Amino acid sequence: MKARLTNSAGDTQRSTRLAEELAIVWPLLGRHIAFHRRLVDLTASVKAALLLSQTIYWTRHGKDIAQTGGWFYKTTQQWERETGLSANEQLTARQILRGLAILNEQRMGIPAKLHFRLAVEQLGEWLSHRIGRACARVDWSDAAALAALLGPTLAYHRTLAAVAGGVNAGLLLSRALHLTRLQSKRHSDGWFSRSTPQWTEELGLTRREQEGARRALVGAGLWEEGITGTPAHLIVRIRIDVLLALLGGPVGGERGGPHRALDARLPDCGNPATKHAPKGETSMWESHIHVSPKAPNLFHQKRHACFTKSAIPYIEVITRSSLQPLHTDPALIETGASQSGGELILPERLLPEERTTALALVQRFPDLAQALLDELSARLQANAVHASPIAYLRGMVTRAEAGTFVPELGLRVAAARRAHQEQARLRQQREAEAQRLAVERASPEYRAKAAARREEIRRMLGAMQAGRSEGAPR
Repeated sequence: MKARLTNSAGDTQRSTRLAEELAIVWPLLGRHIAFHRRLVDLTASVKAALLLSQTIYWTRHGKDIAQTGGWFYKTTQQWERETGLSANEQLTARQILRGLAILNEQRMGIPAKLHFRLAVEQLGEWLSHRIGRACARVDWSDAAALAALLGPTLAYHRTLAAVAGGVNAGLLLSRALHLTRLQSKRHSDGWFSRSTPQWTEELGLTRREQEGARRALVGAGLWEEGITGTPAHLIVRIRIDVLLALLGGPVGGERGGPHRALDARLPDCGNPATKHAPKGETSMWESHIHVSPKAPNLFHQKRHACFTKSAIPYIEVITRSSLQPLHTDPALIETGASQSGGELILPERLLPEERTTALALVQRFPDLAQALLDELSARLQANAVHASPIAYLRGMVTRAEAGTFVPELGLRVAAARRAHQEQARLRQQREAEAQRLAVERASPEYRAKAAARREEIRRMLGAMQAGRSEGAPR
């Protein structure tokens, strides 16, 4: 018993320390990029998808985009600073996007500089075809429609690509760090389970790309792996203390750590980055709510002076200097992310940021929505979910879509909820009846009737006592 209490206290201490370290790490990560996984399916290239994700953002939020007909200017160094793609990787990505006719390029100005424009109609047509929708004109000012078209996003921290030694490792570390953050909120010590197919589904990384990224992370001392369970499965953990040292955060009570010199080698872009471009390929996709609760800081870039309209057909523009926050689908927010999810009852163990995603997943199957949530709740109570609850729910939704989902443990949850609701209904009826009687007894009419009844009972008792007295022997 004493050993068990000691282990419990140790787990709590490790969980608390992990939460404290993450609270320090998150501000050091700086700005992030919203990467659309669906674009990888469209382009068949994660590097092209990464560049296209940024192009979409600047097209929607760039300075003076409407006045320039969608054209914007950005240098190779700026692309590299934001995405981590080297000059050669950018050339390959742009070639793919030009082949799909979704990126236009033109040299303008004196001296001539390369400008970019997104072919929004062509992109909307390709995406509509990919998701099986009727091709229609896309309103790029409609955030909800655009979020449904582009699909979910993942927060990719360019800073992590710098410290991990490549874009692939940065993508893997970004996702793993998010999962670690979720685990810390569940008072875990930071270990979590992920298989190669799961990483591929969530990030788009192939097996070879994953192996290379993991080797880079292990070599940097950021990644720990282990085997557990029967059947055996891989568990991983991020070394937050090493990450803090690489980011220049406080480690062991000191500000800076042994790797503080890293900052001296970084370009002055307000964001830690390697001086030399990483050589890894990129691949990424956001399956959940991922997602940083804080808005990104401004990305302080040097503004280029504009040419006059007489010297150039379009005003030369560099995009507005801030990296995008993650897209939030207003349509999902309207479905509600409350404790109960509206009419649906959500598992209590879901974190607040997981509730909206869970509702979005099950709303495609109204008849099975509650059964899916009940099954997830039962599996969580039985500690049968070793990875993300949302990933587990997505697997059940896939089975529901194929018509093979059969509720098992969730039946007990539904029965317990019905019993609880019936008890609550009976309790409400009793309380309502008691309240009605209390109001009725407080009325003057009821009091008058009660007084008359008591007087009648006293007269009857008096008559009975008088009868006994007359009949008694003398």
